[in-house]
Amino acid sequence: MSKNVQGRYAERVSSWRRLAGATWRAANDPTIYGTLSLDATRALEYVSRLSTPSRHVTITHLVTKAVADSLARHPECNAYVRHGRIFVRKDVDVFCLVAVAPAAAEEDRDLSVDLSGVKICRANEKSVVEIAEEAAARVSRLRAGRDPDFARIKRTTERVPPLLLKPALGLLTFALYELNLDLSWAGIPQDPFGGAFVTSVGMLGLQHAFPPIVPFTRLALNVAVGRVEDAPVAEIGQVVVRAGLPLTATFDHRVVDGYHAGRLSETFTEILRDPDEHLARGPRA
Repeated sequence: MSKNVQGRYAERVSSWRRLAGATWRAANDPTIYGTLSLDATRALEYVSRLSTPSRHVTITHLVTKAVADSLARHPECNAYVRHGRIFVRKDVDVFCLVAVAPAAAEEDRDLSVDLSGVKICRANEKSVVEIAEEAAARVSRLRAGRDPDFARIKRTTERVPPLLLKPALGLLTFALYELNLDLSWAGIPQDPFGGAFVTSVGMLGLQHAFPPIVPFTRLALNVAVGRVEDAPVAEIGQVVVRAGLPLTATFDHRVVDGYHAGRLSETFTEILRDPDEHLARGPRA
């Protein structure tokens, strides 16, 4: 039978990881958190050059690319716990969260906004422009009600009684990630959330947020992109004002510990501080 997630078991893991896999039962227990505040001057210039009147490229698209490239360089973090062991994903897929507002009466809209998103498959192999264009096209289909996967999941969720929803979700997660079954024949997307999750809280006016790792997603990393604001920084003994980009991350501690988070952060920071150096150069103004 075909597999839900293509990959392999990690052969050499630390004693701590073995104990962690046997101790915690789901990704809602072992979460650790981290924050970064970066000078976004070059990053903003980069996405500005990539944007055109018909193509909107944002800092979130750049962060998605940086997350994907960082995971590709540190594949031990692109993994989840399966049968108490670290299972490393073959592909680097990143899930981008979006809000889907229904066409309802004004007083109902806030209560019926759905959270969904798009999975950018093999995001490390795509440019920032390709990520932005793919995300825009798929988000447009979602909001227009033309995404069959989202419509199917929404209908199923609404039909299952609340009392049965949790055990049903548990069975589905077990089949997808413990048994590693490909259920696309039944209308369930293959590995629907990928290995990491990126969301923008800056568009909501927030600087920081710590999105939880939802157990049934089997993600090891969530990244929230905060609102860019001018901030004073020290530069060669002088205080100057720079565009500050606040970022927060949530990790599954069974997969990512402080050492791995530090290595990811180093690569991620290098890319965002100078994307022209580490990514395909955007067009010059």
